[in-house]
Amino acid sequence: MNLNLLVKQFFNENEYNKISDRLVVIRQDGITLYSNYDNKFEESSIGALVSGLWQAAESLSSLLKSGQDFFEFRLGFDTSSDGLYVLPFHIMDGTYYICSIYKDSQNPAKLKRNLRLLKENLELFLSEYTLDMNNNRKGYLFNEISDEEMDQLFSFDGI
Repeated sequence: MNLNLLVKQFFNENEYNKISDRLVVIRQDGITLYSNYDNKFEESSIGALVSGLWQAAESLSSLLKSGQDFFEFRLGFDTSSDGLYVLPFHIMDGTYYICSIYKDSQNPAKLKRNLRLLKENLELFLSEYTLDMNNNRKGYLFNEISDEEMDQLFSFDGI
């Protein structure tokens, strides 16, 4: 099964999409796996910015030379009612982030606690699946292609 579908299924079945105004699950390279927000452009921007933000924070934290695992960290940028909260998690040999952007929250501490529980539950849910990213691949797309056909494929002579 596809990782995006699994994450979407997890959020929709458990109604975790209602925890925060904007909730996004992001790959380490900034690609969005799940979002409860409808604006695709803003969703992509959040993914790219959060990924870069985490990597910058990780680089700065490495100056501490504490040798700590970065999965123990969290990133928060907030006031008493508005903010950004990012949690990293590790599944299937990949690093992912859960990002919450919230506004006018009555209880940000409870929101953050719920996000930490969400992260743990998502890790547990996804640990039950082993996804083979190449499971649909059966052989090569082109078995027998000649050099002449390859030249024609990449020529710019027009159609």
